[in-house]
Amino acid sequence: MTRVARLHGVLDLRVEELPDPEPGPGELLVRVEGCGVCPTDVRKYQIGVNDGDYPFNPGHEWVGRVLAVGDGVGGWQEGDRVYGDTYAGYAELALLPVEPGPWSHGPLGLPDDLPLERAVFVEPFADCLHAVHDQGRVERGARVVVVGGGQMGLQLVLAAHLAGAAVTLVEPLEERRALGAELGAAVAVTDLSEVDGEADSVILSIGVASLVQPAVERTAPGGTVVLFAGFGNRPRAELDLNQLHYREIAVVGSEWIGTPPKQRRDRYGQALALILSGDAPLERLVTGRCDLDGLEPVFADVQALRGLKTVLVP
Repeated sequence: MTRVARLHGVLDLRVEELPDPEPGPGELLVRVEGCGVCPTDVRKYQIGVNDGDYPFNPGHEWVGRVLAVGDGVGGWQEGDRVYGDTYAGYAELALLPVEPGPWSHGPLGLPDDLPLERAVFVEPFADCLHAVHDQGRVERGARVVVVGGGQMGLQLVLAAHLAGAAVTLVEPLEERRALGAELGAAVAVTDLSEVDGEADSVILSIGVASLVQPAVERTAPGGTVVLFAGFGNRPRAELDLNQLHYREIAVVGSEWIGTPPKQRRDRYGQALALILSGDAPLERLVTGRCDLDGLEPVFADVQALRGLKTVLVP
């Protein structure tokens, strides 16, 4: 039997014992080493699932070791260390399809000596690289404002900094502003109204619809507002369309590493290379670990802005 944490409805997370899964054709059976807790997981817990069926396992930033391979699987063997990005990571054992799917890179091989607290960031950092490079079109010397200094916002700061941008972080919490400065923010302020001048790109890392118009107002003519965070059950905003028209400002979304069929799967390799090189010291965002029984308190911490990144070790 294996232990699994699954959502059965809004605010209904259950840790259950289920029969050990067996890999089917084209699948790997993986013993989960750890899984990052993402704000998206917390949103699904709070307002429900719109991209799957209950019961639902929301963990999608996981690392593990291959226990068995299914029929027809080549290139993988027992003991290989892999990264998984499918919804399955809140568990002791998980199945991982070998072929990439519409919303999955497929298995990504990891070095044995890569610390867990760094390894779990491959998928979320790839998403941030996509937001900065593909959606924000950030170039060296660009002015970038990142709104929100949570675990994803700070990764966006780092991604923009590594792209050669001058980054301003907007974040009310002092300790997060300080960490943002360490990860590459040249300026850190508490509110969008304090941003000096206009930015080539403004990236919203928090799903607060009322911030979209202020973000537009802080964007330079010809610039881009990137909506990185989802807006959950409050997705509507009022915008001044004349500002978009006359100042030629683009408002774009940024989802995963690209919405199918236009995924940028190469961002996974870029993220892993930056993590391995030491240029992306994302382990500095990890503020704790938990087990399966400790997930709900961690969800509460995320909502209360306590800590940053928690790693589930099942």
